[in-house]
Amino acid sequence: MPGRGRDNRKRLPDFYVSPSVKGLRIDPGVRSAMEELWPWFWNYVDGQLGDTDRAGDLAERVVYGVSGYLQKYGPVESLVGLCRVAATNCVLSTRARERRIEFRGLSQEIESLGVSAPDWQEEIDLGIWIDQILRGHDQEIRVMLQLRLLDKTWDQIGKVLGMSGGQARLRFRRALQHIRGDGTDPGPDRGRT
Repeated sequence: MPGRGRDNRKRLPDFYVSPSVKGLRIDPGVRSAMEELWPWFWNYVDGQLGDTDRAGDLAERVVYGVSGYLQKYGPVESLVGLCRVAATNCVLSTRARERRIEFRGLSQEIESLGVSAPDWQEEIDLGIWIDQILRGHDQEIRVMLQLRLLDKTWDQIGKVLGMSGGQARLRFRRALQHIRGDGTDPGPDRGRT
């Protein structure tokens, strides 16, 4: 690789796989085939996952899987080929599984956001509680709640419902007062004036 001297390359560690993995004795042919593939596999793990430290653990998973396959289905024509295919599948499935999780920032940054987890939990709980209370009530009020939870302004909500922002806010406040028992029943038309 240009720009990297021979002394700056990462040193390829010695190959080692335990004689048995999860109680399954590793086939000696599989072990020697994986040992033959070790330089390729180590670089492949680095290229796909960016973490050569995991190559040993992944190699153990590969030899375990191939040994189990041989025990179940019998000998194959090329153990090196089978190990290479199994190794590629193992690394690619690991990469795909880990890419589903998106990491953003460090834990120190999360702590310094100024909003603690209980505040978020209380806000979510309040939203769920209000939604459950409004289940049997006017659909228009539920739509207002959902739009407010999406941080829409009263003017935007009024526009969606064909009224002014002030009317939407007043109608929503009356519905909440009615639910809490603070106000009078707005009647069958639910406060429409």
